[in-house]
Amino acid sequence: MSKYDFIKNGNTLYWNAPDNGKASGAYKVISAPKEIDEDSIILIASDHSEAEVFPSELFPFGMTMSHKEDFQRW
Repeated sequence: MSKYDFIKNGNTLYWNAPDNGKASGAYKVISAPKEIDEDSIILIASDHSEAEVFPSELFPFGMTMSHKEDFQRW
């Protein structure tokens, strides 16, 4: 069992964007490798944009980081 098992094609997840939250929000996973590790690239999209992100930037809803945790990570 991987810590990224929640990242599957078609799932809607929360993206914690590294742009101080400007693009953060709900995104659908468009393409993800079958086996995901830290340096995998995940293609996500919303109604307005798409992005290639690392799995560490994605969270199931209800598990997002607080602003303090996000700042400390930065």
